[in-house]
Amino acid sequence: ADVLEVITVGTQPANSTSSSGAGTFVAAATVDQSGTITYKWQRQTANATTRWVDVSASLDTGITYANFTTATLAYSGLAGTTLNGYKYRCVLNTSKGAETKYTNGAATLTFGS
Repeated sequence: ADVLEVITVGTQPANSTSSSGAGTFVAAATVDQSGTITYKWQRQTANATTRWVDVSASLDTGITYANFTTATLAYSGLAGTTLNGYKYRCVLNTSKGAETKYTNGAATLTFGS
């Protein structure tokens, strides 16, 4: 029987504080076999009453997301504090069907210095 690959999260995404309105969240992961890791970023609103939602370019008013299927989620156009406390996580899979892994979901967005 095939042994499933195992994904290991090497670096959990860190909080991102931006005064310019642009920044990134970065996830680092490795896989123990030859599969290719796939990345999908999700976000949860500050009050955490909503479920995790897949990030798309125009998901939220007041911010633009990019590279949300890569290891580095980028954002720009953040113009104020309305998204303060939003949390981000990365969903990790592989091309060979490893068990899905999630980063810890603690990476928080803050506008300001």
